[in-house]
Amino acid sequence: MSKLKDIATAPGPFASVYLDASHDTEDAAKVAELRWRGLRDQLAGQGAPEETLAALDEAVSSADPPAGKAGRVLIASGTRVLVDQTFPVPPPADVTRFSSLPDLLPLASFLPPPVSHVVVVADSSGADLHSFDGRAELVSTVRGRQHPLHKTGGGGWAHRRLQQRVEDTVKHNVKQVAEEVERLVREVRAELVVLGGEVQARSAVRHELDLDDDLVVEVEGAGLAGGTDDEEFDNAVRALVAQRQQQHDAEVVERFRAELGRDGLAVEGLAHVTDALRLANVDALVVNTDVLADQLVWTSGQPDQVGADEVSVRQVVGDPAAVERNRADDALARAAAATGASVVVGDDIEVLQGVGAILRHRP
Repeated sequence: MSKLKDIATAPGPFASVYLDASHDTEDAAKVAELRWRGLRDQLAGQGAPEETLAALDEAVSSADPPAGKAGRVLIASGTRVLVDQTFPVPPPADVTRFSSLPDLLPLASFLPPPVSHVVVVADSSGADLHSFDGRAELVSTVRGRQHPLHKTGGGGWAHRRLQQRVEDTVKHNVKQVAEEVERLVREVRAELVVLGGEVQARSAVRHELDLDDDLVVEVEGAGLAGGTDDEEFDNAVRALVAQRQQQHDAEVVERFRAELGRDGLAVEGLAHVTDALRLANVDALVVNTDVLADQLVWTSGQPDQVGADEVSVRQVVGDPAAVERNRADDALARAAAATGASVVVGDDIEVLQGVGAILRHRP
């Protein structure tokens, strides 16, 4: 959510749109045009000004269509589009909202997972490597010895010597790749290593790696040569990363319950959570969107100043005109973004008034 701090502190009001941007049928372009026309009309009916709608029109019309299934989020204020991002999964339903605060909470589910990981596509000559540290992707290449790499037919002493040279070259290259993988794992503190490419090469790299077995996963597909199914491999990598993120989210919820049970670093309910947000004392928000969405809280122009009661916000803000009531899901997500708190969202999370928090320190 810290990536959204600039949006959280931007002046409103905001037009927020979550839509199905899939482009997987022959008439997808026409469907997309009609869909946007309907969503635009909804925003206009909610009071969005023409200048904001025009900015969204430009963003929609100028974007290249995604390949296959996709979702998209657009958030605009005034004449500026503040968020325009495509996701591999469409939202459950299209959503439009014109309001004082941006609709940020769904982004906690749709943002790229911050799981640090390393992806390796290997063959006998080396590997292409991609590493992600939670903020940026880095690309590197390892190319070992190129000759000799291929065994040939024949017999006799000369043939056996050539075979041995080929095996030595491959082993040398595998060792180089493994050393680079281990370096990247340390550098980005990787929680996942995905190995793809030639079966023998990736198996050899895995055997050479001095890493925990549960850290490394081999995946079919992809290769350094042409003709491989990179898209299938990419989908598999995304699924593995998302799976690790889901494990993280589950661990956060379990930690929240444990701390709440021992009367420790956790609170629940709007009053306690908003008190902690005003003090920038929230490490992670735990949210049940279905329960939280129906509730209101007090907010101000300062995104971290949010409260279950009006007095607690006015004491800090001072100006009576700057305090108003807003949707709790919008207000808490904005405060989380402004203070760098992470957010875990789940419709099955049992928590008082739909929101809890793991604290950074005891009050």
